[in-house]
Amino acid sequence: MRLTHITYEQLEKERSNSPEDSFVRSSVTYEEAGNQKIFYVLYPAIFAIRAKEEGIWTADSPVHEVVALNLLPSYPGRKRLYISDESEFLLALKKADLSKLLEILQEVKLNGSYHT
Repeated sequence: MRLTHITYEQLEKERSNSPEDSFVRSSVTYEEAGNQKIFYVLYPAIFAIRAKEEGIWTADSPVHEVVALNLLPSYPGRKRLYISDESEFLLALKKADLSKLLEILQEVKLNGSYHT
């Protein structure tokens, strides 16, 4: 598998009564068996704030950048994932090798890809 792009976006409201601005969509683009695929993770933005408050995420870069990267191995073949449970989100980060995630993120940013 070759990771080619890692990103996130803060969603913007389409309607005035929509809660979309409180959500983040993290994504990772990768190539597998010659096919390009994208894995999206949608979750409430407050979860990332909690990760910092609880000392789970201490890096300078935003946690949003690595959420999809972190969860990709746990959900092979999935295109989209919605996380509505804060404890599930935080537990996944606690179990993660954060230094490895940051290393992969830097490699993709600098060289445009990372081979797993």
